[in-house]
Amino acid sequence: MQRIRLSAKRDTLAMNLTYAEQRALEIGITMAGGAEVVLLDEPTAGMNNSETERFIGLIKEVTQGKTLLAVEHDMGVVFGLADKIAVLVYGEIIAFDTPDKVRANALVQEAYLGSLQEDH
Repeated sequence: MQRIRLSAKRDTLAMNLTYAEQRALEIGITMAGGAEVVLLDEPTAGMNNSETERFIGLIKEVTQGKTLLAVEHDMGVVFGLADKIAVLVYGEIIAFDTPDKVRANALVQEAYLGSLQEDH
């Protein structure tokens, strides 16, 4: 409970936790089960900016030394968590690399930001 920052809510029913606290509890249950691989789908969906920031820190902390696979559309979350990023367009991988290299990848920029030439 301490590791997922819910010690103060130890006696609170899960249904009475905030949305972000419920997500933290889910992560805690997964980690308590000894998971070596953690799969997350849109882990911060429905959270405000401060909850998202705290939750990214929590995910990074509790999954250290584990394999984390997350499907996420919020690029701030992706770049905050990932050591490697796979970028898909219509189900095809167009890039798989470190965050810095993915951010600089021309195919990724064109797919998600549009070509600068198209704007002229």
